[in-house]
Amino acid sequence: MSVSKSNPAAQSAAPAPKRFVFEARRAKAPPPEGLSWELQVAVFLAAVVLVISRRPDAVLNPQFFGEDGGIWFPEAYMLGWVSALTRPEHGYFQTLPKLVSAIALLVPFRFAPLLMNLVGITVQVLPVNMLLSTRCRNWAPLFVRSLMAILYVGLPNSFELNAAIVEGQWHLALLACLVVLGTVPPNVWWRMFDAGVILLSGVTGPFSLVLLCIAIVFWFLRRDRWRMIIVGIVGIGALIQLSAIVQSAAATRPRVGLGASPELFVRLLAGQVYLGALLGGSAFNNTHLSFRLLAAVAVLGTAVVVYCISKARPEWKLFLAFAFLIFAAGLRNPMMSMTIPQWKVLVDTPGIRYWFFPMVGFVWALVWCATTSGTRLIRILAGAALLLMLYGIGQDWVYPAYPDLGFQQYAAKFASAAPGTVVTIPIVPAGWTMRLTKHTPLCRSMPFGRIDEPSAGARVLNAADAAGWVAAKAPVERVSLFIDGKGVGSTRPSILRPDVDTLYPQFSMKDKGWGAVLDLSNVPPGRHEIEARASDAHGCDAEFDAVSVERVK
Repeated sequence: MSVSKSNPAAQSAAPAPKRFVFEARRAKAPPPEGLSWELQVAVFLAAVVLVISRRPDAVLNPQFFGEDGGIWFPEAYMLGWVSALTRPEHGYFQTLPKLVSAIALLVPFRFAPLLMNLVGITVQVLPVNMLLSTRCRNWAPLFVRSLMAILYVGLPNSFELNAAIVEGQWHLALLACLVVLGTVPPNVWWRMFDAGVILLSGVTGPFSLVLLCIAIVFWFLRRDRWRMIIVGIVGIGALIQLSAIVQSAAATRPRVGLGASPELFVRLLAGQVYLGALLGGSAFNNTHLSFRLLAAVAVLGTAVVVYCISKARPEWKLFLAFAFLIFAAGLRNPMMSMTIPQWKVLVDTPGIRYWFFPMVGFVWALVWCATTSGTRLIRILAGAALLLMLYGIGQDWVYPAYPDLGFQQYAAKFASAAPGTVVTIPIVPAGWTMRLTKHTPLCRSMPFGRIDEPSAGARVLNAADAAGWVAAKAPVERVSLFIDGKGVGSTRPSILRPDVDTLYPQFSMKDKGWGAVLDLSNVPPGRHEIEARASDAHGCDAEFDAVSVERVK
């Protein structure tokens, strides 16, 4: 039966042409809910400027900080970047800072801290771009994610993590978590980005052990092929880190106890996490605040997090679970002191890495409550807390510059030093030093080691026991000892040092320990320097340590 042109009802019942159906569906599709690439570039540059404004000396007077000068760069320079990359540190692999240190070897030494800081700033900013991309559109509308990004950049109580590669693993872990909880990548470039971020984060810090659980749960909720691939990629990193933890963590983590107690936990959670995120790390003395007040803050802050977990979308639930599981793992095995119980140090230490994830989780939970909660009172209270956070951001926006330790002068001294000379460079924080042995084109890896006895500042009589360890890629044939530059004897490694073998398993030397007796009977009273040099089978000769002692009668 044909449809009559004069019958309007029949005409309206006829199916529309396919092109009109497609256009109708396209018209109803929601906007991308993400920034264009031009805006992403602008946001990245703006975030970089904001991060630098919090500590301008990171680029105006760059210096090595902590492990990046005390461990990462010296290992890359003296051991070779491949050997450094394959060595766990503090019980797990830390590939990101070691890889950046290897790249820093390609520039003149005086520019190495600047390059490392710039990479650290880049890693710090990338979570902002991820949040504002279409990949995170399932979290919340763009304006909510913009608020999350702004508060992340301005996060108070985070001095240790700002504008440095030394703690870049924490920002990288945040980026990896956002990748895992993001939407399925739309093209091969995004897939390569996801895989690269997750693999690099997986071999940089132990975060992949927790992230694997999050990835498995998210796959179970979504059940698509890509999320199964993500589980496999996260699992690779988790397996690598687990093997390193099993083999080396016990020998490299501090043996001093935690000193944990319920009161300290409340002070940590309420003081450093909740109040630290709202008021800043320098706004109060945690140990002097009323315990009752802190207990009330702990209850209220935890209620915010629990409420968000109970009501929000799976992405929020899983991120908060990730953040606070990382917090719990950090409190279970922190590394703050070799002599004082760990929690007793943590309770009075603002701005450190252990507060980062729980603070981000708490602040983002406040954002969700203020913008998405269906209860008006909760939106008002959460909004008031975020307004209070403006005070903390203002208090902690500009962090104190690192003390100027004259790095450029030491860099010039190192550049002009003779091959085999040890140059000791003071770095931040106070008491840390970088020790580099100048190598030659023919000896890219020099012998290195330590003088364990006598200790620096020791008082010695007519004779003193000298002992330590030394390692090199080739067997060490001789350890020569000097007092104030004058040779006083030599020995060779002949003592087993299983502790050093654990730290440097890639060096096959059976005996790394050495010992000797120094005759000081002809040395006048006063301060003197004991130096140790080593020569290996390849002819590479280097001073590897020096200590100052006092000769007494």
